[in-house]
Amino acid sequence: MVYLARQPIFDDEQGIYGYELLFRDSKDNRSHLDEADADQATATSKLMLNTMMELDLGRLVGDKRAFFNLDHQFLLAGTDLPFSSEHIGIEIVENVPVNDDTVKAVAQLGMLGYTIALDNFTWREGIERFLEHADLVKIDILTHDVMAQIEIIKRLKGHDVTMIAKSVETRAQFEQCRRLGFKYFQGFFLCRPTTMTAKRLPESKMNVMRLVRKLQDPEVSPEELEAIIRNDVALHYRLLRTVNSAYYGLAVKIKSIQHAIVYLGIPAIRSWARLQVMAGVDDRPSELMRLALIRARMCELMTAQMAKQTQDTAFTAGLFSLLDALMDVPMDEVISLLPLDDDLVDALVKREGPYGRLLQTVVSYERGEWDEINDELFPVERLRRSYLEAVSWATDQYLALTE
Repeated sequence: MVYLARQPIFDDEQGIYGYELLFRDSKDNRSHLDEADADQATATSKLMLNTMMELDLGRLVGDKRAFFNLDHQFLLAGTDLPFSSEHIGIEIVENVPVNDDTVKAVAQLGMLGYTIALDNFTWREGIERFLEHADLVKIDILTHDVMAQIEIIKRLKGHDVTMIAKSVETRAQFEQCRRLGFKYFQGFFLCRPTTMTAKRLPESKMNVMRLVRKLQDPEVSPEELEAIIRNDVALHYRLLRTVNSAYYGLAVKIKSIQHAIVYLGIPAIRSWARLQVMAGVDDRPSELMRLALIRARMCELMTAQMAKQTQDTAFTAGLFSLLDALMDVPMDEVISLLPLDDDLVDALVKREGPYGRLLQTVVSYERGEWDEINDELFPVERLRRSYLEAVSWATDQYLALTE
């Protein structure tokens, strides 16, 4: 069994170019592809490729490219890869030696249509031979400071390759890399708000917050909810569209807000309203909403054997974990607009308490920081299964929210 996650690669408009698929041996939570032990690295590569063959890559990456690393031994056998090259990118790790055999293997993969990326690129003897067949070079900006990046970029100008900035952690780094000429970007910069000072939310978002707040009241009446939804054209439309969609499969057509509330019930409306908090952020990169949905579903699945209220709270922790980045408002400011229990506030603001530990585990998993995970509390198989199911579920939910 291996850990498996994906890390998005963005274009300069913060849209998705592709995903790097991250694989690790579950025994020690780290990759063997960069190790000197060829047998261990090759065993991990075999496990990785077998896992990929079992997956529905279309559900995992959609119509985007899936990138993964090949070690030295598997690079030499690369022409026998068991999948189409159309949406596959192959990353050549930095310690693959440059010699006649490896150059020939890279050239063959390129001729077969695979996108070739040189991972953790740096200048070394003979690297120009790989550059002749590469499409992309990935430069780790944590390894190379700005002056070193500029020097690498100057030397790359004579080669027909596109640059990916790796380990981009802040919006400032993203903007700087874009000015330097990077085309693609990989890192967690989207997960932080651009505006780090409080600002007033637009009225449309405030109305959704009012609805969520009202739904926390156990004595709330259908008439009170109707009054909020009826006066917001977007919310009114979304509720009627959602209720009458094929997802619910109702035998009757719901024509009014009150009818929808009575027919579905307060719990279903509460779940719908939570998602509407995310639906009103059309000005933010779409991957942020997908990531929030993945976290929500994964948190819910990891508490599937617990009480329904616990599952709901876990779901909310995951869903709201990116509200600061989605709304460009500091997390404590966003949370002040919502009547959340203290344990949920602690989870979102401090990553503390039972829900905080769960949320941090989910975040560590998605980032490939698997050495941070307590295997006894959060077994590998459950995390992996929950993650894959959450990715598939989030894809469907995102389409439903944005159609």
